[in-house]
Order: sequence, then C-alpha cells, then structure tokens
Amino acid sequence: MPDEYVLIRQIQEFFGEGAKPIFGFFNTLWGLGIAQILPAIIFWLGGRKIGYRAGLFTDISGSAGTYAKWIFTDPRPFYVSDAFTPFKVSTGFGMPSGNAQGIASLMVSISIYGRRYWLWITAAVLIFFVGLARVYYGVHSPAQVVVGWLAGIAIALALFKFADPFVTWFHKRSFYFQASFVLGLSILVTLIGLVINQLVLQNFVVPEAWIERYNEIAVATDEEDPFSLFDPNDSYAIGAYLFGFGISGILLLRNLIPEIKTGRGKALNLFVGLLLLYAIRNSPGIIVKPLRETILFWPCLLLVLAAIPLVIYAVTPLVTARILAFTKSNRAN
Repeated sequence: MPDEYVLIRQIQEFFGEGAKPIFGFFNTLWGLGIAQILPAIIFWLGGRKIGYRAGLFTDISGSAGTYAKWIFTDPRPFYVSDAFTPFKVSTGFGMPSGNAQGIASLMVSISIYGRRYWLWITAAVLIFFVGLARVYYGVHSPAQVVVGWLAGIAIALALFKFADPFVTWFHKRSFYFQASFVLGLSILVTLIGLVINQLVLQNFVVPEAWIERYNEIAVATDEEDPFSLFDPNDSYAIGAYLFGFGISGILLLRNLIPEIKTGRGKALNLFVGLLLLYAIRNSPGIIVKPLRETILFWPCLLLVLAAIPLVIYAVTPLVTARILAFTKSNRAN
C-alpha cells in the first residue's frame, strides 16, 4: 500500500526530527524488556494473580505474533519504499507489529485485573505511543501497527474470558496430568512453529532488494545488527519459555510457592527478584555462548529460557521466604 508509506512521511514531517527523543523512549521501551520486568515487579510486590497472568498472556500473545509474522511474510516498509526516511532499522518481517501487539496485551491484561481507571488511561497512552513510535521510525506501516493493536487486545480479552474456567478445571486434575498437559502444550506450540517453517519459510525467497535496502539504512543509522528475517529455532525457544510459565503456574496453583505479605518482605522480594532475573538473563552469554559450537548449546539455552519464568514466579519468593525465616530465627536467638 504505497499510500501508507506516504503517511509515514507525513507523520514524520508533522512531528519533526525534534520529536526523536520522545519517540525514542517509546520505541525502546519494549526492547528494555517491559513485557518481562513489569509483570515480575507486580508479582514480587504482592500482585501475584495480576503479575503472573499479565506475564503469561503477553508471552502467549508474543508467540502468536511471531508465528503470524512467519505466515504473512510481510516486509517492513523501509525494505521496499524510499517514500520516507527511516530513523532506524529492525530485522524480521513486519506484520503484525510485535511491539504494538505486545504492549497492547500487557497493558490490557494489567488494566483488566487491576481495575483502576488510571491504569486504563496509562494503558491507552502507552499502547498508542509505542505503536505510533514504530510508524514514526519507519520500521512498521500504520496497518502493521493497527493489526498488532487489535491482535494484542483481542488475545488479552480472550485469555481473560477463559482463564478462570480453565483454572477451575485444571486445579482438579492430578499433578501428573497437569505437568503432562503443560509439556504437551509446549511441544505442540513448538511443532506449530516447525510446521510453519516447513510450509512457508522454507519456500520463501528473500528478495535481494530487501537485503540491500536494509544494509543501506543500517549504515546510514549506524546500526550493526545483521539482516535476518527469521530463525526457525525460535519455535523451540517459544516452547521452552511457555513450559517454564506452565510449571510456575502449577506450583502457584498448588500453593507450593510462599506468599510474601509484609512490606519489608515485599521490598526484599523485589531486590532478590531483580538480582536473580539479572543473573538468569545474563547467563546465556556466560554459560551458554561458549557451547555454541557443541551439541550442548541448544539444550542448555532451552533450559535457561524455561528457567526464566521459574526464577521470576517460583524461585524468587522461595529464596525470599528462606532469607526472612533465617533473619527471624537469628533475631529470636
């Protein structure tokens, strides 16, 4: 849609280059890991239901968005048009906008469970400006952003509607059934990605013009990420992360994770959580990266990815509870 590319230029001209710092904030907000960190912080500070479900819903939405990109194979606007000046580059396909979809799912989930007017207002502002920033920077077309918004909101609302009936049913099942269900679902999600890879991605021929345009813009914007449209192995990563979420959910559902109730305990929970999350998020570069050329690379990486939700929603409160018990015991003595 050439008119869309003209619209990108008109948006850039309307706001001007002076708006770059503002849109830069919203553009990088998602890249800072807000989808993972914000639900985690909410969970650590006592919002267990909101934090866990917001994180899970956003993860499901993100997985669906990744697979949708693989199916549509739609180019980012700067791959195919010079009707505007891209202010940055991004790899991958364009439809739907992952940032727009992710922030929509995250903020709608938090707002639904938080039930505060100011949350809805905050959600609307963040959703709008994160999406607009993607258009302003030229990495997504307006249609890609709008589809991302609609998909993110629809997925969050659908998951909200079916969450409680599913939990009621799932809670009555045995631990063996629950674990098998989570494992089976994770494998199914992985297989869906592999099927899309086989039916769509393997037959997709990357236009040379896309690569040339990307490299040209990357040099102009001084960015170093190499051009890449997809990595079929991402389906394994998606399945592993979902598995970690599922196991965490089972432990929470069975009340095997202590609830930190005191203000002092919540503050400690936040500190411990941030420390552990920082460690686990940096572990691939320290532990896994040296194994890249070995058969242990992918198994170790998948274990780390599955461990991230477990660290956030299970290990952190367990460690915090132990520290609180230890300090209480020392004071008593």
